[in-house]
Amino acid sequence: MRRSKSKNGTLVAVLLFAPHAAIASVPFKMSNKPVLYTHIISPAGRAAELTIKALNLDVEIREMNVFKRQHLNDEFKKLNPVQTIPTLDDNGFALWDSHAILIYLARRYGAGTDLYSEDFQQQARINAALFFESSILFARLRFCTDNLTVLGKAAIPEENQQRALEGLQRLESMLQSDYVAGDHLTIADLSCVTSVTTLHLMLKPSRDEFPKTFAWVERVAKLPYYEEVMARGLKAAGELIQMLTARNSAN
Repeated sequence: MRRSKSKNGTLVAVLLFAPHAAIASVPFKMSNKPVLYTHIISPAGRAAELTIKALNLDVEIREMNVFKRQHLNDEFKKLNPVQTIPTLDDNGFALWDSHAILIYLARRYGAGTDLYSEDFQQQARINAALFFESSILFARLRFCTDNLTVLGKAAIPEENQQRALEGLQRLESMLQSDYVAGDHLTIADLSCVTSVTTLHLMLKPSRDEFPKTFAWVERVAKLPYYEEVMARGLKAAGELIQMLTARNSAN
């Protein structure tokens, strides 16, 4: 993989806007560099893009048209049998689930960096934070969004909001250093920050309740590539939440 001098998950919320739409073909084109199939509104996809930027890798970003259900096309299924985004195609080696992608990229292309330490105990801490993001933060984010998408509710029930806030409180307790797995930025931060900022967008938690989390987000947001990856995705997520709320309220 060439380095450039320049710069888990499904997407239920978007897909439900066109559940019966015709399945569009996937823009499979030969490429002489790795390809990431993703969509900007996906927190998992943004985590993969942040990692690519952190490693200064030259990867082609191909946005899947999820409105036309490109991820369900037979061509894409050959690449990824579970048909989720993000999916990485590294010159014929296909990998899905953002956490697996982040570990793979950091181990293959990030030797000598702190993103995924070579120390096995520090790796274990990073893995623990990644699994926490997958099983707690992102899972509870999905519980919130499913109320708007799958169940067609006009608002997220209080119970689901409280469960999500409880997940954020656990992260607050985890933050004993500047970053989630210690004193240095790792792929765990790049994974967690995408779900956390989306939860902040939905739940509007108070800084007084989560001072360490807000300070950590601001710390990560100072990365030179953060705004490029995150701004458009969070804007799209906010617009989607508003659209779903208005649509469901009218029904």
